[in-house]
Amino acid sequence: LSGCATKSAGPPAPAEEMPAPVVVAADASYRVARGDELNFRFFHTPELNTVATVRPDGRVALPLAGEIEVEGLPMQALTAKVERLLSDQVRRPQVVINVQGATTRRVFVGGEVARPGMQPIVGPLTVLQAVLVAEGLKDTAQPRQGLVLRRGPKGERVVLPVDLSAVMSGQADAPDLPLQAYDVVVVPRSGISDLNLWIDQYIRRVLPFSLGFSYTINKNGVVQ
Repeated sequence: LSGCATKSAGPPAPAEEMPAPVVVAADASYRVARGDELNFRFFHTPELNTVATVRPDGRVALPLAGEIEVEGLPMQALTAKVERLLSDQVRRPQVVINVQGATTRRVFVGGEVARPGMQPIVGPLTVLQAVLVAEGLKDTAQPRQGLVLRRGPKGERVVLPVDLSAVMSGQADAPDLPLQAYDVVVVPRSGISDLNLWIDQYIRRVLPFSLGFSYTINKNGVVQ
């Protein structure tokens, strides 16, 4: 009889589940951008769970909270904002927010760099790193007067000076500024380069004959 006994089939195999969406781990400096797909997961009220895409106006719609402005907020600040908005309607509005699908975070580097243009942000990126990715400074650059143009939390323009010479020399009081999405790095032209350009455009190219001599301008701006 024992030989004829059948083995237990065991518990039924679980039904095939849909693969979980890929969640993008955001670093502490990550700020929400338009087009980001945000996954809101509530610990104690799962009926409020929502996946929302940040619209072009920088907002998303959440159950009970309604329309909220999220663009430009760090994840920690956004979490606190959602919990605060729901605190009057939900007893324990604890939420975790993940970036389920992120737009390409990028910065723009222009001015006197060898290869100006757009750069994607993959992990932390500083001003000096962005300049090096742009193949470094031109001889005509003025690294002491670098600028980062940034949009503030209320949409205002923020201008941050960056002394790249001090950063490259490792001065302790000149930290390498971390960049945020959509920052614009500008390295201006030096005054000596402007003088060279002025001489070239308004003297050498205007005269119908050769001057018969050459000129150079030293680092102090003196014509030799």
